[in-house]
Amino acid sequence: MNTRRTTLLIAIILAIGTGWLTLTYLSSVKPAQNEQRQVLIAAQEIPARSRIVDTMFRTEMRPTTGLEPDSLNNGNQAVGSLALVTIPMGAQLTSSDIGSNVAFALPVRLQPGMRAVSIPVDRVKGVSGMILPGDRVDVIAIPPGGSNGSPPKAVTIFRGIRVLAVGNTLENAVATPGPDEQTAATVTLEVNPKQADLLAWADQNSTLRLALRSPREAIRSEPVEELVLAGNNSAGPAAPPAPVPAVGPAVPSMPAPVPVSAPGPAVRSLPNPVEVIIGDEVQKSNGQ
Repeated sequence: MNTRRTTLLIAIILAIGTGWLTLTYLSSVKPAQNEQRQVLIAAQEIPARSRIVDTMFRTEMRPTTGLEPDSLNNGNQAVGSLALVTIPMGAQLTSSDIGSNVAFALPVRLQPGMRAVSIPVDRVKGVSGMILPGDRVDVIAIPPGGSNGSPPKAVTIFRGIRVLAVGNTLENAVATPGPDEQTAATVTLEVNPKQADLLAWADQNSTLRLALRSPREAIRSEPVEELVLAGNNSAGPAAPPAPVPAVGPAVPSMPAPVPVSAPGPAVRSLPNPVEVIIGDEVQKSNGQ
């Protein structure tokens, strides 16, 4: 009899203890489920590499159970940073999606309306590897030699162009070139769209070199010069030589067929055509 009473008493105590623990757990979990916290939400699609401003996001209160582990809740944490990836509209802003380190973000260094163009260099063309990102350089073009054997004239086609990158290195606080800059095979320049076209064209038709400028010199202290290329190099590959006729009676040669071009403004055929670059303009003349 005493054993049954003791067992029943123990069971009652255990049931009460279990109920109390359950109520305590539920009372602690329920507020956590209903707890809300402020979070930053993208008000528009934020493109990658764009600088974040306060109009790109809004603040909302959301349950903590639905928040990203590294979500941001203060606008000061986002304003001025860069979007490392494209952030869709309505997405939470997280610390892994934005950053302030622009060492790898070449597009944000470009001024609006400018383009980044790379040209090949070596230790001679690149001033012995002493050019650093952020420097200003002049671009010198050396055309091929003329048909009469006269030496070509080197001309400066662009002045005061900003260097964006040397190889894969962008501007940083280092004041002297490192091994990567000294052995870089390319230099990336900041130019406008017309200059980008002409720089690519000049690179294909002449030899380019860079001249380092003093930062204390005005960019437009000297004018740009003309680059004259004998012959129309942009007309396409040269026609194959005519076959040599067999020995026999002379046969009058037939004129070569004239290719039909797309409709456009009439162009007068000029003897000894030349291409001329003046800064960011291309001109054609008859070479007289």
